[in-house]
Amino acid sequence: MIIPIEGYESRKRDLLCGELVRYSKSLEWVEPNPGGSLLDLGACGDLVPVYQGVLGFDRVACLDMTGDSGDRRLVHRDGSVYEFEAHRANLETEPYPLANGSFDQVVAMEVLEHLAVDPMFMLAEANRVLKQGGKLLLTTPNIVSLTSLYLLVWGRHPSLGRQAFGPGTMDRHHREYTPVELREILQTAGFDVEQLDTFDTKPPNASVRRAGKLLRLLSWFKPDIDLTLRGCVIRCACVKTGEVGERFPESIYPRYSYFDYGTYDRELEQRFGQRKYWRTNTRSDSVRERS
Repeated sequence: MIIPIEGYESRKRDLLCGELVRYSKSLEWVEPNPGGSLLDLGACGDLVPVYQGVLGFDRVACLDMTGDSGDRRLVHRDGSVYEFEAHRANLETEPYPLANGSFDQVVAMEVLEHLAVDPMFMLAEANRVLKQGGKLLLTTPNIVSLTSLYLLVWGRHPSLGRQAFGPGTMDRHHREYTPVELREILQTAGFDVEQLDTFDTKPPNASVRRAGKLLRLLSWFKPDIDLTLRGCVIRCACVKTGEVGERFPESIYPRYSYFDYGTYDRELEQRFGQRKYWRTNTRSDSVRERS
């Protein structure tokens, strides 16, 4: 569906071909929705033919910090035309130019790990633009995968993505997450996690399999070590059940005495015109008092 798009250069085709397994397994958890609406975060439209031609979504919008805003179209070699909306905004610092409750589905594949400043902002905005009961699919690298364990044992950085490549902030992985962390922050962002698992896009090599044997050996001494959820990609499907419960969860936002989250909240409120979702259950004032 996506490789035979007219105008794609060979480099882009090679890039897409290298991600087909991940795309395929990730999108297994997006339910077909004929006539529905879908927002793809951190994307430029490559998967629009799948969203429209396979899953049946009528309105598809893509939001990224590159390119220009406006209506876009992709033309398939067989003559099929796929039209979608393109919106430009920084995923973690700028309000999304989209109405409240205007989408049935939000997709954020391999985006969270690129956010350096305020990752919960993206989840809060995803909550805002989703209808009540709307769905979110999120995938991200797993920092506690067997591959990461193997790298750590051999004295290398456990991150699955490069920490510095390209000139832009979004060109690198700033933080990779564990399945437990991802579940926690999604719940605080107003979502009920329906499915969460991990998978590998290619079979683990012999060294990684030996790391798995080491983990099983350690579980003999400490039985509560989790042997599951050790694939390289975390896949999570969840549903919006309410508003954001904790804007700055402690699992990813440190409670430094010199940083006032309350002031940051007020700055966001002024910048975005009285939107209140980030004001829920902020505990920075009590933290500052204890400090």
